[in-house]
Amino acid sequence: MLIPCSRAQAVVANPGIRLERHTPGFMVWDEHGGTFVLRVDELAATEVAAGESETGIILEIPLSLPEGLIRSLEEFAAQQQLPVAPPQGPELIEEAVLAACHLPGQNLFVFAEAPRLTVKRRGEAVELKVAGSFKARRVPCQETDLVIHLTKAAMARLVASVLSLARAGG
Repeated sequence: MLIPCSRAQAVVANPGIRLERHTPGFMVWDEHGGTFVLRVDELAATEVAAGESETGIILEIPLSLPEGLIRSLEEFAAQQQLPVAPPQGPELIEEAVLAACHLPGQNLFVFAEAPRLTVKRRGEAVELKVAGSFKARRVPCQETDLVIHLTKAAMARLVASVLSLARAGG
């Protein structure tokens, strides 16, 4: 499923990389072998500015056209048989299975140990923010992308949270 994505950014102070998409696009939400995957590609890699120390991943889903977003989320939940229960509050915190970036030009795989995904409303968007202790490994990779893997239960809560925020209005 394609979800609108108005902002996609990963900043990792060590090894000093920044990945971001300079134009709005889409995030892919999918399931592979029981693991749910959020994926963003078409990212540009640059160096982190001197003195910038904040590390993490930020994705934003615009709430400007909530009807289409609501329809897509409801269809995805039905197709994947995700139980959509009302969220427990305005903010969701989940442990992700994996949060990582691939940088083929440098053969670099950057991942967060014990990644925590926080989902909340930020202005006219839903913000998905990943924090954790980021590490880098040299491995061959083919495309620059950013991925977050979730369990089925965590994905169900994510869908419910984004649905609730979309229904509340943009």
